[in-house]
Amino acid sequence: MTELALIRKPCTQPTEILSQLHTGQLLRVNGDRGNAIIICHRHHAELAGPGAAVGGPFDLDCSRIIPLGNVSLVYPESRIARKTAYQFRQRWILFTQHAMKSYVPLQRAEQILILLDKYFDPKIVDQLPDEIISQLVGVFPKTIGMVRQSWQGNREEEIERELAISK
Repeated sequence: MTELALIRKPCTQPTEILSQLHTGQLLRVNGDRGNAIIICHRHHAELAGPGAAVGGPFDLDCSRIIPLGNVSLVYPESRIARKTAYQFRQRWILFTQHAMKSYVPLQRAEQILILLDKYFDPKIVDQLPDEIISQLVGVFPKTIGMVRQSWQGNREEEIERELAISK
């Protein structure tokens, strides 16, 4: 079935991934835990982790992708592989929706940052722009910045306490 694929080798570069998503071909995110891509649409962004379907009719209008970790896209070989990929995409959407349970923007911002920190390397999450994270849960970028700033203050206080205890 690979001979039917528009791509025969995994896509790994962001520009290559974006151009493949615009073809309309269904692909699957290949990678391990801690790897994913953020697919940016005009007014929102979606997180697609390992095993999730991307491309097809869902992502024709995407404007940008951001890879998290070592990720690549591969062609799902069989009907069962495609079905499984769709199920994984639904799970990733539910994963993100978990952070959107609250109507309070600060709580949504905090929840998405907590979820991202649990699943991905915190260094990767720290490098993500506030604008991108805010599009995942429908808050202003400034709201994400406020939560990050309060977390940074808490981290500095914890470090100071640990230093005082060790003296």
